[in-house]
Amino acid sequence: MKQRMKFFWALFCVFYIFSFCSAVANEVDQELWEKGRKIHDTAIVIDAHAHPMIHLYLTRHFFDLGNKTGKSQTDFVTMKEGGVDAVFLSMPLSGDIGNQKPSQKIMNDIEFIREEVETCSHLASIASTPSDIKKIHDTGKRAVVFSIEYPGIFEGQTEMLEHYYQKGVRLITIAHNKTDRIADSETDEAGESGLSQYGKKIVGEMNRLGMLIDITHCTDRLQTDIIKESKVPVIASHSVTRALHNIDRNIPDSILKAIAEKGGVVCMTFYCGHLSKEYTEKVKEPRQIFNKEQEKLRIEFKEKPDMLNDKLMALDKKIFPPGVDIEVLIDHLDHAVKVAGADHVGLGSDFGGIHNPVGLESAAGYPLITYHLLKRGYKEEDIKKILGGNLLRVFEKVHRYAQVQK
Repeated sequence: MKQRMKFFWALFCVFYIFSFCSAVANEVDQELWEKGRKIHDTAIVIDAHAHPMIHLYLTRHFFDLGNKTGKSQTDFVTMKEGGVDAVFLSMPLSGDIGNQKPSQKIMNDIEFIREEVETCSHLASIASTPSDIKKIHDTGKRAVVFSIEYPGIFEGQTEMLEHYYQKGVRLITIAHNKTDRIADSETDEAGESGLSQYGKKIVGEMNRLGMLIDITHCTDRLQTDIIKESKVPVIASHSVTRALHNIDRNIPDSILKAIAEKGGVVCMTFYCGHLSKEYTEKVKEPRQIFNKEQEKLRIEFKEKPDMLNDKLMALDKKIFPPGVDIEVLIDHLDHAVKVAGADHVGLGSDFGGIHNPVGLESAAGYPLITYHLLKRGYKEEDIKKILGGNLLRVFEKVHRYAQVQK
């Protein structure tokens, strides 16, 4: 029964998408699509990095993971439609921390999400281990794993890791636009200083606890140092390849190879700005217009959050052009496979208000990836690895290492 429902939702999802893209629909190979559907629905599909709220617009006032409201790219209903079985949800939620310490906001938001999942217990459950993901998958529900991506999250104390672990956090993006004494992210003006002694302690403690180390947002030097320092494989939860779009934020082939040699995984982000130079250039002027207009709207509708949300979302749709073709994402994925191998590539959408390839505007579009991998000649075994098997394998290895240490 569970498998038949998954088939139905995945099929519904794609036909829904293609109904709005007739040109694309005419090109669909129905026999290949049916084959892809079966592969997709028997895989454990994992999104390595997503935000549960749209960054610019939403507050807790709008929050609802249990229903398809159109105000989240990765609620439990769209995940089911897209056959996404597990997601690493990134904390904290959007919005300023105010007078709170980063750790306070993270802890509060984790509890908020836990309560949200409890209200949707027929749809989703919290996972703390790789075996939890498998068990939840077998029930037909979505698995939620907590992750963290935010500046200053350690607050200069390695002890914070234990607190986060006890709260259920199993993945941390180790640097994000500020170094937190670990070293430099790619936008930090301090340059390429590499991993500090404090950073080495953070890496060692994460290994001991069994937390996945995410090197996304780190400089090349820092990524290389972390890979060498860690006793277990590391991941890049939402990155694509520098060879296809030459920006610092993307990962060069040398680091793709280093991650693979360590046994890790590079998970492809869906963000068009990282996928395509042409798209980045195309949205420069619209982004300036949007930023100017949104400030006016925030002032005008300061006391009316419902209207502000609607106005901002409408402005976004009006101002920005459609995303890139999904083939651009597949090109990055294909390059990563050629460099690192099919055992070391996964998916990490970075959903949360980003502009995505056409058809991947929400988690409901995930079956399109399977379809396009089949079109490229990928074998079923490798597709299942990319969809989630590789990330689950690394999570298992990290977890086992920690169990041995204990």
